[in-house]
Amino acid sequence: MEHSMASQPRRRITIKRIWLLLICLMAMCTLGCGSSSDSANGLADPTNQLPFHQNWNSYNLYRFDAPSGNWIKIVNLGAAVEAVPALGLHPAILVHGLGSSIRSNTLTPLAQDLLSQNRATVVFGFEYDTLDGIAHNSTYFTQAMQLLNPGTTHPLWTMLGHSMGGLVIRASVQGNTLPIGTLSKVVTIATPHFGSPVANAVQGANAVNQALVVSVLNQGGFTNADGNPSEVPLSSQGITDLRTDSIFLGLLNAAANIANHPQVNYYTLAGTDKGSYSTVNDVLNVQTDDGFVTVASANPPQLLPVFTGTVGADHTRIISDGRTFVLLDSFLP
Repeated sequence: MEHSMASQPRRRITIKRIWLLLICLMAMCTLGCGSSSDSANGLADPTNQLPFHQNWNSYNLYRFDAPSGNWIKIVNLGAAVEAVPALGLHPAILVHGLGSSIRSNTLTPLAQDLLSQNRATVVFGFEYDTLDGIAHNSTYFTQAMQLLNPGTTHPLWTMLGHSMGGLVIRASVQGNTLPIGTLSKVVTIATPHFGSPVANAVQGANAVNQALVVSVLNQGGFTNADGNPSEVPLSSQGITDLRTDSIFLGLLNAAANIANHPQVNYYTLAGTDKGSYSTVNDVLNVQTDDGFVTVASANPPQLLPVFTGTVGADHTRIISDGRTFVLLDSFLP
């Protein structure tokens, strides 16, 4: 009896810790990089019996239709399904973050603002498999840019990436000569240029916490190429690439490589409010500024950015925050 009573407090603490992690991860959804409307539309599987994740080995491309507020798919898994519209003088392409998608509409407010403020003549959305390696996805981004720019003269682009999306763009820009006008703009919002301690913590969690993480993430957000939810292996290359000690980031940020972007100017924004993610940072024992990324990682001086800014918003809300739009309006054409 004495042994049983002595063990009860430890058990209560463990249960409390597990529930805190579960609740915070549900609020955070897909590591804080953008909740998906798919899960709200009944795609979640409460039994977690989801199909194994399969790498897409391709990409989707959309154009934003301002009158309807919809994203119209023009490339389906690498195959064109609609004609590319005229680019105009200042086209823009938006790239989502980990676990998100163009279909989730997390980037819709940004697309609407760019067009309504005449900061872009047309807006495209690049959709990719966020569990695949970032370097691999950057090759698909390069393919998408080549498809959109078939001529010999190229406009000034605004390439805007949220979180992991910024790294996809950077890897493409630093590894290729893209068909874009010189001094096009790369805007990264809450991008972990030097990694996220959350990725380290999630992969290094004990078996119980890893099982809880997988259980929550399996409820939607990550999909196979057919758009249906899939399991989320925490050891996936996409998550590994976001670690502060990842091989990918080590190469991307090597002095010789980080300076290889003569075609573009960088602009970076960082969030400074952890919001509802404060508790999950405490549970995972990590320190961030927006719940997923530190300001130092999101606004690194090594990129020699033309402009850096901070927004008092968390990692997810920053891409729809009005203060973000004000900053974007200040340096976009």
